[in-house]
Amino acid sequence: MDCGEGVQRQVLAHSIGLGKDMVVLVTHLHGDHVTGLLGLLQTMSLAQRRKPLDLVGPPQLLRWLQVTSKLLHVGLTFPIRFTPVKPGVVLRAPGFRIRAARAVHSVEAYSYLIEESGRPGVFHPEKAKALGIPEGRLWSALQKGRTVSVHGKKVRPSAVTGPPRPGRRIGYSGDTRPSPRLARFFSGCDLLIFDSTFRGSDGDKAVVRKHSTCIEAAEVARKAKVRKLVLTHFSARYTSAAPLVKEARKVFPAVMAASDGLTVEVDYPPS
Repeated sequence: MDCGEGVQRQVLAHSIGLGKDMVVLVTHLHGDHVTGLLGLLQTMSLAQRRKPLDLVGPPQLLRWLQVTSKLLHVGLTFPIRFTPVKPGVVLRAPGFRIRAARAVHSVEAYSYLIEESGRPGVFHPEKAKALGIPEGRLWSALQKGRTVSVHGKKVRPSAVTGPPRPGRRIGYSGDTRPSPRLARFFSGCDLLIFDSTFRGSDGDKAVVRKHSTCIEAAEVARKAKVRKLVLTHFSARYTSAAPLVKEARKVFPAVMAASDGLTVEVDYPPS
């Protein structure tokens, strides 16, 4: 999600992998969100990547990439599948889909919501045994939500599993002012990563520069009833994010600050 300067070094440092299936989401065309993209693509080519890369972003992103690649004589070893972003579903893939909504920034900008597909219900071995289904391959198929055939009789997963369980949902604001639209868009997220450029006392600067304060980010999280909030995009005027987290927690307790290399476990929502 976004490619600031030096992103390829972060990818290598944290062993994310340059050849794996990957989707790059770009929220808007400001340098701190896009200038690392070309370096990332070049590094992937040096690693002899062959798999197509999905790239989603504002329509002008493709033009920027084509012009800079031509001027710098950049040749890629893999194809790019570009999707110009617009509100609604922008990408579907096995196991998840990605939706977008307009953000409120100084240029055309978008927020993203990654929605994991639902999972089959909890498997009940005793029900499978009662139906005479042998343990092994057929149990595995039922656990994955597939109908099986036993002694000429079809058995649906619902016969041996509980109710379907929802997947996880992760929201990413990009640079934005808070808005009722985004609160609705992120409703019920398991994890929300939101612009928190300024402290509450610098709210006037947030309005002028089309960013959010830590308090405004917390208010969006509270209204959207998300499960966990991660503040990000802190102004360089602050030497520590701790005061912003402290302010935000007065509005929404389940909040933390983003940092380089941070790993956050996203629990499944309650069934």
